[in-house]
Parts: sequence; structure tokens; C-alpha cells
Amino acid sequence: MSPVVRWTGRQTKALRQARRLSIRAFAEHLGVATGSVVNWERRGEAIRLRGETQEILDRDLSIAPDEVRNRFEAALLTMPRHRHTSDDVTETALRMDGDGNVWAQVDRRAVLVGSVALAATRLVPEVNPTAGPASLSDPYGFADALSRHWPDLRLSRPVPDYGVDLQLLLPGGRSMLGAGAAVQVLQARTVAGRVLATLPDAKRAAEFLRGPGRRLLVGADTAAEVPRYYLLDVLHLRDAGAEGTRSEVPVPVAYELDDLTIGVLWAAANLDDALQADDRPLCEARSGLSAYERQPASTVGREAAPGLNPVAHQWLGSDFCARHVLRTLPDLPAVPAFWTREQRGEEASAWLLFGHKYDYLRQTMALIGSPVARAFCVPEDAVRESPRSERVLLFLAFALMESLGIRVQVTDEPAYGNVEGFVVAPGRQAIVANWVRGDGIWHVDATSRAGVVRDFTEVVSDVAASTLLAAPSPAGRLRLLAGYLGLDWAWLTGRCQGLARAGTAGLVRPRSRLISTAGLDAACAFVGSLPASA
Repeated sequence: MSPVVRWTGRQTKALRQARRLSIRAFAEHLGVATGSVVNWERRGEAIRLRGETQEILDRDLSIAPDEVRNRFEAALLTMPRHRHTSDDVTETALRMDGDGNVWAQVDRRAVLVGSVALAATRLVPEVNPTAGPASLSDPYGFADALSRHWPDLRLSRPVPDYGVDLQLLLPGGRSMLGAGAAVQVLQARTVAGRVLATLPDAKRAAEFLRGPGRRLLVGADTAAEVPRYYLLDVLHLRDAGAEGTRSEVPVPVAYELDDLTIGVLWAAANLDDALQADDRPLCEARSGLSAYERQPASTVGREAAPGLNPVAHQWLGSDFCARHVLRTLPDLPAVPAFWTREQRGEEASAWLLFGHKYDYLRQTMALIGSPVARAFCVPEDAVRESPRSERVLLFLAFALMESLGIRVQVTDEPAYGNVEGFVVAPGRQAIVANWVRGDGIWHVDATSRAGVVRDFTEVVSDVAASTLLAAPSPAGRLRLLAGYLGLDWAWLTGRCQGLARAGTAGLVRPRSRLISTAGLDAACAFVGSLPASA
């Protein structure tokens, strides 16, 4: 006869306390009402699950018996009960009908628990943000740390897991759609400045390392009072030929989980996934719109490339505007000034990660042959509403420009927020090139109209006279920028120095051919080369 598994209120309480969960957190973890847990613990009721119940669910849903037992308690807690003494026992048996519905026989009544299909999603719920590091479902505290520091991130547990501990959902943004990554969390140790993550289960590691999509190994060093976590893109291991050849995987210390690495991962995964998803239609749209390159002025709406996602539209507009400026720039009669519309890290991440943007900056500087200014409007509201990880991206984009001899100027005057992107030879001629927050994919022009040139000249002159970054050197301007964005200068320089040495490809290995980490690496290298103190 199959063994009987007996659960009582006292055992439930012991389980909850072992996980260091409050009654409310435990109820949320099980997916039941708080009152159900309170009543069960107070009454001390006993519920029996027969062993075959676990075997059926384990076979059909690929869930470990312990997890089946924990989750099935939740269904039983919600069932109607008879009043009985502490010596009474409720006998529970399960059966599955031909439609996949699971029925529980409670005393003489049959109660519908749910269907196998529904149980597959409910048995392993979304990670509870209130669960502490001691939770049995989060042995290294990674899910807890992620939820506390970056509450917009979402974690869930896949069923079956195929080596995946967690599915990480990175949020979208104003244009970004959101991105996902599979995560496997490993115990790690730090030895002589190196982080070594242990692969204890070769089969499970192989399943994870060879799986599709973006996959991250997370090394959890829990030796200190505050655990530290390090991220590594699995595709980097494949490129290095290290897949399946080691029991320990080295992870750069610079890949430690913080606002810098989270910001980079968020932007790179969002841009990369969106462009990869629309790769073919984007290529076709770019080819179909090439006729506009022969025109000195054009405005193209999104209906010209239907079906593309917002990031693909932005790439298309950015690429066209870059080529328009490079074609027209040699005709300007004087050293120009640039005006660009990016206000937040989401928009500015294009400078760091769109492959053509870094090349565009270097080519413009080669054509001009002398230092230039590029002005931005970054209102206080944009800073206040942006998470710290996104402000880091804005800082790095501006640092990339400073590294190339482009003097960054910033105004916080909101009235300038709607000025479209342009390049102006003051008082003489202007190039319009706008794709950021425009109604269409792009708007470009080349003009000598006095009114337009005068307006653009006044904008750059006013911002130059009142810039928030009034310092003579790149280091001085970036230090002022860090202060305005609420970022610690010493932390930025130190973290960028480490990330520049390690390179960012191991953290965010691009999948799309249109994404490159070259600009990001250059920005980190430049910031890391600056003095950490005044």
C-alpha cells in the first residue's frame, strides 16, 4: 500500500517558520487567503495525502514531490471543512477524469481541485517579493535581492524547468517592449579577486547552457553578511569554447549585480530582442525606403513600414538620420553645433548599443576635424522619474561623446524639450535630422532659410551660455553631470574601470547583427580613465 503523508497545522507552522515567512507572506506563497493559514495553524487540523497523489502529479506535471506536496496543501486549505476534534482526520483521495480535471474526495464529497493544465501554472507561482533569503525556494537570496532593489523586474519559475531556475522578465519602457532571460543560480566563491561559480550538476548545467534564447548564469557569493551576485551571458561561454568543459565557471568581478549592470542588461536585452524579432521586415523596409536618400528633405510616417515594432522604427529613423547628416555635413560653411533630443537613458542607450551610432559619431568628428558641442535638454522631471539604472545609461551616452572630443551641454529648461534634432552652422545653414519622439519614423531637411537658422542658432547659443555642465574639461563636465543625475562619481569611475577591463560582451552578448557593445565599451573605458577624486 502507498504511504500516507500526514500534514497538520503544527507542521504547516513549522514549515512557515523554517522559511522565515510571515503568515501573510506564506499565504501569498501558497496562493491562498491569509485566513486559511491562520485557521489551519490554530485548529491543528490534519490532512492526509496518499503517496499515489504525489506520484501522479509528479509524473504528469514534472514537479518534484516536495513541491507537489507544498502546492497541493494550498488547494486543500480552500476546501470546505467539517467541524471535528483534534483527533479527527480528514481522508483525501485524488482522481483524474478523462478531461484532465483533478477531483479530491473529502470524506463523502467530491471537490474539483482544478485541471492538470491549470495546475501546471499554479504549482510554481511567481516568486514572492517578500520572501527572504532563507526561503527554500530561493536558497541564495537572489530573487529576494532582485525584487527589493529593482521592483519592476519580474521572476517566475518554469515548469518543467530544463535546467532553468528562474525566468527573468525585464520591463519595457516608453518604446521598449520588455525582454526575457532564463537564469540558473549557482553557488560562487571569490578567490584572489576572481569569482568562481560551481556547476554541481553536469546534466542540468548542460540542459541550461545549450538551451535557446538569452540565458544568464548567476554566481551567488553568500560568504559575506550581504550576498553578492554576478551575471554572465551563457553565449559568451559558447564563444569561448568553455561550454560543458568545466566544473567551475569564472565570472568577472566587474559583472556584479548593481545599477550599472542592471541598466546595461535592461537596455541591451530590450533593444537586441526587438531588433532580432523584426530583422527581416526591418531589412526589407530599409531597402524599400532607400529612394528617400536621393531627396534633400523627407518626412516618413510609421505607415511606410507597417508592422515594425517601436524599437525597429527607431533604428530605421536613427540610421536614416545618421546617413543624412553624414551626406550633408561637408556642405556646411562653418564648424557646426549639434542639438539632440534624448532626455532619458532609454533613448540615449541607442548611442551605446545601435551599431551605426558609434560609427556615426567617429565619422562626424573625422569630417569636422575639430572639437564641437552637442546640446541636450534634460529636465528635472526626466531625472526624477528615471530609475538610477536608467540615469547611468544617460551618463554613459554623454561620456561616449566626451571621449570623442564632443563637448556636452545640458539645459534643464523644459521649454526646449520639443525642439527637434538639428545641426547648425550658426547664422548660416542648418541640417534637420529628427527621429527621437517624432510623429513619424524620421524628418530630415537641409535649409538656409533665415528664420529656421536663426531659431536654431539661438537655441545652441542660449544652452551654451547657461549649460549645467560649465567646466573646462571632460572630467569636470561629467562630474557635474553625475551630480545632476544623482550618481556617485567615485562609484561610476571605479565600476566603469572594472567593466572596461572585462569588456561588456560577456554580460550582454548581442544576438542581433544591428547591436554592438563597442560604444558601451568605449564609454566605460573613458570614464574608468578619469580620476576618482577631485
